[in-house]
Amino acid sequence: MSLNHMKVSESALKRKSANTLKAGRVKPVVKIRIGVESMDRFFSRMRVKARRLDRGEKLESGLTVSFEDPADFLEVITPARVRILKEINGRAVAIFALAAALSRDPSAVRRDVALLESKHLVRTRKVANPGHGSRTLVEKVAGAIELSATV
Repeated sequence: MSLNHMKVSESALKRKSANTLKAGRVKPVVKIRIGVESMDRFFSRMRVKARRLDRGEKLESGLTVSFEDPADFLEVITPARVRILKEINGRAVAIFALAAALSRDPSAVRRDVALLESKHLVRTRKVANPGHGSRTLVEKVAGAIELSATV
């Protein structure tokens, strides 16, 4: 068993998607920051936010995903996953269309999308396919995703 809560288990990758962030239930996130920061830096940032809240100030909308170890950051944010985020920029794209645009196997794209969804960077939803069946659409959760690492 891994103590790293940022790693995704096999069962999490195999689960059906479209249940992480349901449309209509959450406010759209304006910006997501993904980065590497020490525990000291993390707690310092949280103390600043707590003080601002104590003063009655509003905090900016956004989500921060932090990794203490740069290796963990690079394990999640791979070049292939960055290409997925770039390809779906501002629109919903079907998994098979995404795989075709990236010249990748659809099952590999599906696994990458599941991991990105588990980190709340994308969301998926099932829609009816014209004629028969359904397809899975992928879209970014935030308007902007900022990648940041200082080593």
